Amino acid sequence: MKKIYAFGDSNTYGFDPRMGGVGRYPKNIRWTGVIDLMHEYEVNNQGYNGLSIPYSDSSIASIGRSIKEYSPDMILIMIGSNDLLNMSPASCENVGIRLRHFLSTLCDCIPEHVQRMVLVAPPKMSLGDWTDSVIVNESNKFGTVYEAIASEKGLTFLNACEWDLPLCYDGVHLTEEAHLHFAEKIISFAY
Repeated sequence: MKKIYAFGDSNTYGFDPRMGGVGRYPKNIRWTGVIDLMHEYEVNNQGYNGLSIPYSDSSIASIGRSIKEYSPDMILIMIGSNDLLNMSPASCENVGIRLRHFLSTLCDCIPEHVQRMVLVAPPKMSLGDWTDSVIVNESNKFGTVYEAIASEKGLTFLNACEWDLPLCYDGVHLTEEAHLHFAEKIISFAY
């Protein structure tokens, strides 16, 4: 059985915006749950609503300890959407600066796990209740910025920007269909 540690924000958690601030897709819909329900995988879902890229060394060290304790075969990291949404002005390059610090510190905490880390560029956003054209345009840069960072850090890279994932009315969160498609992409990569 392959153990997967999935670290990220609400799209990793499985947030369902249709149900207000407390909604979550059922396990058989959210991408982490779909994979976890397969006999070949066990997924430790470390997705949190509203999570931005951790910046304090103590927070990052805590994540490192959690990864060491779980001892996964693969570590999926998909984070940065909230940073972009809350940044003024929105800048994918500035999200990249935060991400570089996070990954450098995390890799220093768990050097034995670096080869198992997969950096996933978040899905590009669309116009919706939570977005505007500037945010959407900046989110289209996730793939380019994240791929460069993965290359610098020696990490495997997946580009969810290229997966044509449908989003909910807010322009940020994955639909049920998108979660299932996301799971398929991760499974095909993990094989």
